[in-house]
Amino acid sequence: MRQSRKWPSRWPIRWKLAAVSSGLTFIILVAFGVAVGQLTSSQIRDNYAADTETAADNLVHDVRDVVRLTPGYTPFSAITPLLENVDTPADVTTIATGDTVRLKDSPNLGPVSSQRITEVGSYQVATVAYEDPPGSGQVIGYVRVARPIDRLDASVNRIWISVLAGTLGATLLAALAGVVLSRRAMRPISSLTTAASEIARTRDPGVTLANPVRDDEVGELTTTFNEMLYELSLSRAEREQSLARQREFVADASHELRTPLTSVLANLELLEHSLTGQDRELELESVESALRSSQRMRRLVADLQILARADAGRTQSVSQCDLSEIAGDAVEELAPLSDSHKIELDAPAPVMLEGTPDDLHRVILNLVDNAVRHTPEGTTITVATEIDHQSDEALLTVTDNGPGVPEELWPHVFDRFVRNTGPGDRAAANGTGLGLAIVFAIAQSHHGTATVGDSPDGGAKFSVPPTPLIRKSLGNR
Repeated sequence: MRQSRKWPSRWPIRWKLAAVSSGLTFIILVAFGVAVGQLTSSQIRDNYAADTETAADNLVHDVRDVVRLTPGYTPFSAITPLLENVDTPADVTTIATGDTVRLKDSPNLGPVSSQRITEVGSYQVATVAYEDPPGSGQVIGYVRVARPIDRLDASVNRIWISVLAGTLGATLLAALAGVVLSRRAMRPISSLTTAASEIARTRDPGVTLANPVRDDEVGELTTTFNEMLYELSLSRAEREQSLARQREFVADASHELRTPLTSVLANLELLEHSLTGQDRELELESVESALRSSQRMRRLVADLQILARADAGRTQSVSQCDLSEIAGDAVEELAPLSDSHKIELDAPAPVMLEGTPDDLHRVILNLVDNAVRHTPEGTTITVATEIDHQSDEALLTVTDNGPGVPEELWPHVFDRFVRNTGPGDRAAANGTGLGLAIVFAIAQSHHGTATVGDSPDGGAKFSVPPTPLIRKSLGNR
């Protein structure tokens, strides 16, 4: 069992190109966005820490300007106003006593750390040593300033959201641009596909694509395709001309053969009546054999002439005629020659159409003759004409209650030189194999076709429903 292809393989090429373009763009932007986001976030964190440390340095200077800390002295009353001027939590701690000055509502920043920047709870804390004298390296105490970390996190999150939005937006734009560009690039290919589909439907290579505007691979393909179509058109025209010449030759040859065959038959018949002498019976048998062969050759030439005329498109003049009347004349002509078969006519009303009466007469003769040849004695053959009021067509059917036509032969029964030997065949060796082919050719010359099937009586049924020339059509059995 053939496995189904995965769904991406069924995408149009323009979608695949857009997907590849947007995918590569997404990968590049993600890598670039991660790098930029990391650098920007690191820079923001460093700047935030520097601002916190600067705030602590400023508080150290303010404390130094107001009071002087000593190892054993922490002026709480003087430092408290300075802490109130700071917007964020802050405190001052002396090393000797361990006293810490902070506002009442200020959070506890925990023990003093030796690191300048630390995180305590939800705050970033900057710790600056208080030296006395300044720059001496003698640390008296520590000044700490805390700033909320959520401000830093909000800034970093905005950076990553901006990177993500930019990446997705750029990817979407790349996908849209890929679709537009690939559609423009694939437009000539679509034209080639449409032209190829039209040629496959009509079997006519006489299609020319517009000359390519751009001199690229697609333009070269379009030019090559046009050249191929041109050569195919030439080849087809040459083949049609050759076939037309062959049809004309066969039609003319068939016509020219009738005259010498008629002369040969006439001479053989004259010879048959003039034979005398002891060897008359032997000579008469030879003459009769030659007559039978000549008559069969004349029938074959007549059949070939009809087919060649149809192939060459030589149509005889049409006139308004009654299909029922033609069917009656044909049945009347065939009834005396078919003593072993019963031929019935079912034509209750006139069926008027435009056609060639002789050809329509030949259709009925061939169909009845075919039924006589391929059914046993005693078979009833019915020739019927009617009007199909739904399709506004005339219908001619020839049915029998014989063994019928094998279903596997139906597709080929109207081909030329096709013979079938069935249980009811009585004269299979005497036919030319062209009778039903002539029926089909005449039906086509009347803008119709011919079909075969089973009759309600269990035998064969032939129908020829052509398109009518005067709102009526023809059917054959």
